[in-house]
Amino acid sequence: MASASIVRRLIAFLKKPDAAEGEDRAAVPQAGDAFEAQEAQQTWAGEPVTEATAPYAYSPPVPAPSSGGQSRIASYGSRLDALVMRAIQQFHAEHAYVIRHEDDGRMRYCTGRDMQGHYVPHTLVAADRRAVSLAVKSGESQLFVRTLDDNTPLSILCGPLWSDDEVIGVLYLNNPARSRLYRGVFDVFCDQAARMLVEGVA
Repeated sequence: MASASIVRRLIAFLKKPDAAEGEDRAAVPQAGDAFEAQEAQQTWAGEPVTEATAPYAYSPPVPAPSSGGQSRIASYGSRLDALVMRAIQQFHAEHAYVIRHEDDGRMRYCTGRDMQGHYVPHTLVAADRRAVSLAVKSGESQLFVRTLDDNTPLSILCGPLWSDDEVIGVLYLNNPARSRLYRGVFDVFCDQAARMLVEGVA
């Protein structure tokens, strides 16, 4: 009964991208459903992606044939950005990105936001390549944690976006709060992002 209530709250939460902040946006505790971090030494690629080494091509808006020249991605993008912002708020992450996995194996950056709501351009994406690659190849959400030189913990949560039997992208959270990482909640965000990719991104 409690799990049905949680599902209803999550569905209502995701259907209202412009809803005001409130108690409904608090993390939903699910005992025994938290992520387990992997060892940093074995899984952390180390260096953030810089403007010179960004591995993700940018996908510009492509006009839809039946929309009178309007961009499908433009309307879709605002919905995706709203989802990205909700993920940042839910997990108290510093940044969040959606990256699409193309049929030829290339990764294409769709959008990203920081905790202030500012758009993160593809040239400044600080996504860990190994985390993205492992999430795509394994088809499972991955949590990576390491300690910086000043003993500050830094984490990454990267989840696959499934469509039918294919991973079509990832939802990537930079430095989410460990106390808020519940797999069931994150999977809902990944499912919603995957549906948006299927609906409108070229």
